[in-house]
Amino acid sequence: MNDVMTRQEFAASDHVRNDFEINTDVGTFEAIVIMKAEAHEGALRVFLEFDDGRHIIAPVYWFQGYLGFRKIPNGSRVRISYMERARGVYPGKAELIE
Repeated sequence: MNDVMTRQEFAASDHVRNDFEINTDVGTFEAIVIMKAEAHEGALRVFLEFDDGRHIIAPVYWFQGYLGFRKIPNGSRVRISYMERARGVYPGKAELIE
């Protein structure tokens, strides 16, 4: 199932965008996938609600295989791991929780 909004659909939608922030904590978190939207070419924005209540936007990229989010339906529970890299903290692994 591909429930990813295009950039145009996302821009025209009434989804609240300023309620989401980038996660800067290293670690593994469980979350619900709220929605997904295309970003620039080769990138996908994944909007998550972490179990601690935070609303997080996770950028994922083609060279990561989008961490599998293209195949994970909105509303699914996921476990997402953030790793420290040279330029900050980024999502490095995601898995669907059955």
